[in-house]
Amino acid sequence: MKKDGRPKAKTGTVPPSARTRGTVPVFGSCPAPDDPVAERIRRTVARYDAKSTPERTTALLAAKAEGMREKYRVQAVMQGLVDHQVGEITDGAGIPVMTRIWYKSFGREVARIWRTMPSSCLELEYDVVRYKWTARGLDPILLVRVKVAVIELLEACHFPRKYEPLGAGKPASDQ
Repeated sequence: MKKDGRPKAKTGTVPPSARTRGTVPVFGSCPAPDDPVAERIRRTVARYDAKSTPERTTALLAAKAEGMREKYRVQAVMQGLVDHQVGEITDGAGIPVMTRIWYKSFGREVARIWRTMPSSCLELEYDVVRYKWTARGLDPILLVRVKVAVIELLEACHFPRKYEPLGAGKPASDQ
């Protein structure tokens, strides 16, 4: 009871009309059972139930598993090569081991940009990333060396790209 004699309001309780098992409280207006909207909702739920069975999910993943493993293998090889290349450059420049991880992160970011961005955006994206890591205290000249080495490595190894470079796939006469 409150000081003025009124009962305290209970928070978080279910309204009395919804306390019976198996009923759903009605908030606002629900569509009538014969309403087309209700029928569309029922069909949508039925389609979801049909396609979200564990057996179907297992079958889909089994069909995709080999391709997923191959993509992971390619990415792991690429990251290992990029890290090794960046390690050689930072070792040659006398960078302390504790700081080398930041240059490796930059090299990985360059590799991600090379792999996922269209050719028309690459230089701008490289500049943004270089600016970010320069602002964090890394040597801008060494960052350029890392960028050039990583791009040369990726192009020499023919790693897959999401977007082909401009002019790739066109006959030489069209360029």
